[in-house]
Amino acid sequence: MSESGPKWTTGRPGGQTDRVRQRERFDAVVVGSGFGGAVAGARLAQAGLRVAIIERGRRWQAGSFPRNEHDLGDDWLWAKRGGLYDIRWLDRMVSVQGAGWGGGSLVYANVFARPADETFRPHWPASYTRAALDPYFDMVAHMLEVRPITPDPSTGRVPARTTAMEDLVAHLDLASGTVRPNLAIRFADAGADPAVPVANRHGIEQRACTFVGECVIGCNQGAKRSLDVNYLAVAERSGAVAYTGTEVVGLAPVDPGGYRVSAIRHPHADPPVDAGRLEVDADAVFLAAGAVGTTELLLRARDVQGTLPALSARLGEGFSGNGDFLSFISRSRTPLEPDRGPTITTTSIVDFDEAGRQLWFQVQDGAFPAVLARLVGNVMSRMNPATRFGTRAPRSRLPGMPEPHRSVMALLLMGRDASAGRLTLDHRGEAVAGWDNRANARLYRAEALVGRVVARVFGARARSAPTWTYLRRAITVHNLGGVPMGDDAASGVIDEYGHVHGYPGLYVVDGAAVPSATGVNPSASIAAMAERNIEHAIRRMTGDPTWQAPETPHVVPTPAPEDEATALMSQRRRARSGDGVRFRERMSGYLIVAGRRVPARLELEASIPGWRPFLDDARHTVRVEGTLHVEGRITRRPVVGDLDLFPDSGEAAMRYRFDLDDDDGMPIAVTGVKVQHRWNPLALWHDLTTLRIEIRPSDVGPGVGVDRGILRIPTAGVFRLIGSIRGDAFTSAKRNAAVIRFLGYFARGASRGLL
Repeated sequence: MSESGPKWTTGRPGGQTDRVRQRERFDAVVVGSGFGGAVAGARLAQAGLRVAIIERGRRWQAGSFPRNEHDLGDDWLWAKRGGLYDIRWLDRMVSVQGAGWGGGSLVYANVFARPADETFRPHWPASYTRAALDPYFDMVAHMLEVRPITPDPSTGRVPARTTAMEDLVAHLDLASGTVRPNLAIRFADAGADPAVPVANRHGIEQRACTFVGECVIGCNQGAKRSLDVNYLAVAERSGAVAYTGTEVVGLAPVDPGGYRVSAIRHPHADPPVDAGRLEVDADAVFLAAGAVGTTELLLRARDVQGTLPALSARLGEGFSGNGDFLSFISRSRTPLEPDRGPTITTTSIVDFDEAGRQLWFQVQDGAFPAVLARLVGNVMSRMNPATRFGTRAPRSRLPGMPEPHRSVMALLLMGRDASAGRLTLDHRGEAVAGWDNRANARLYRAEALVGRVVARVFGARARSAPTWTYLRRAITVHNLGGVPMGDDAASGVIDEYGHVHGYPGLYVVDGAAVPSATGVNPSASIAAMAERNIEHAIRRMTGDPTWQAPETPHVVPTPAPEDEATALMSQRRRARSGDGVRFRERMSGYLIVAGRRVPARLELEASIPGWRPFLDDARHTVRVEGTLHVEGRITRRPVVGDLDLFPDSGEAAMRYRFDLDDDDGMPIAVTGVKVQHRWNPLALWHDLTTLRIEIRPSDVGPGVGVDRGILRIPTAGVFRLIGSIRGDAFTSAKRNAAVIRFLGYFARGASRGLL
């Protein structure tokens, strides 16, 4: 591009740049140093290519992260001269991301999680499966040295909120869906001093976690396995040139090939060259500025600067907030100690059907350190309209905002949203998100409800983020999409390997290339995709079809605890599809034992976990458990079995089956039946309340050693049975609907005897 081409701007008012002060040539330029950019920079440099990594933020060393809790200042906000957080108001959504050498890894919650295979349908190319990506997930896990939480070295136990969350899900019968996830944190070995630095796998010394709960505001202890101490360290050691404090504002093809990347230098630039515009040329460019940043850069190049006019018309589509939702739990009667431990220590999977459609998301406990609480309080007080117009004291709070002076735990939720947002440019050339809350209403409603359920069990209060409560604007820290995949420019911006259609050597390797919400913390997915796609790009660039990352021989599979939880909750969802009901039934009467009539009593708890499996089963089986008492033979023995409730075939209205041992330890089989006498309305009550019961030894044939009797439900017992019916569903409205549906089914089944 000639010097007379379009004038580059930052996309912000007053963003015009000075004359070019520096220009260099590289084999490859990587824009951004987050999970996609760090992987790309390391692998390209290891392949022997001359690489530049351009990062707009500064280098943050352990101990340098801000803690000035009452002053937003230069250190906190990117908009205030390059601070740690870039908070973007995308019109229909609020985006929060990190800015610095290491991107979002500097302030993320360290969770390494793999999405289930079902996540990759329907939006992803067929080549993307868990099996295909698992070797790359293992590579990322190796590079980050992930592991689950270990006990706090100061107490010898896990944080209180970890135990509280695990007790909570056990109380809700959801323990099988909860795990302690892998975390990219250095934990001290038992008995070791966390203050003593130990070299990580890449030769960078790190201290161990001291459980101060400050992962999301930058780890001053230096225990976080952020990208600057692994991938980026490998990249620089392999010869990559780093430009920090350097913001890319333009991209254009050059003759005879390759691209020119134009950037402005900020005051905190490193190396500290003269202020002005940096321009570098490269044969290949790998965009990794984050979903919003990468999409915004490409939209400007196509629609404002005109340098990449052939970019697909689909650019900006498929944007997702990964179903992010934030709740705050305060005033808990259950001890939580939310300022202790890593930011996240547990993950709970929620998976159920609603109106015939799957609703899936995960819930994570979140540390809320006092520094962050006071900082958020400061931000929110400035947002308070009453404060702005002088009707309240400057420190007044918005209702529902976190209370800095109280113990507050965050609940971090994310799920599989519709992934149907669209990023476009506003009149200032900045990205805005078209986002339909209605398309995600069920997900957001369910996530908000979980916050209230957790609060109720903890004896606490739950509040959603004020931006949602008052403005219906979700906050996302997991921007994804905007650069959809497709076979050609008509169906996508990039191919399955992130190569931009129509622009050889131009790649997208970050969250912008993720085709849909992962539902889990997406950093591992972004990095694994980058590993896969950069491997493919290097093979093309070097002509070596066998190239692999040098660490490959040393990688061993890393356990994925979330897989078992996801599978178990998926089984639970299928079994409980359509909601269910529970009820109690009590019958008493007699059995003829050895020619003698003896009293007998049967008390049962019956459950239909899911209505759809119940209806699909021709026997319409209900799971029952309770106790059976037969005087002199069976002394209130526990029973577990099945009840066929109005099966499709036969004359029986109900069939009961149990296996148990009698008082002498002999295995016995118990069966019972309620028979409908057709064409006799007067017999209906008798038929449905009278059970003909048989007991026989389990190891003999039919009719041998059988004791028979009659058990009945008294009139008062029928009303008790009806009153015991309870819906088993996520909300009270659905529980009530389940009861009404069951009563309707029972009435239709009973009416068969009248036909």
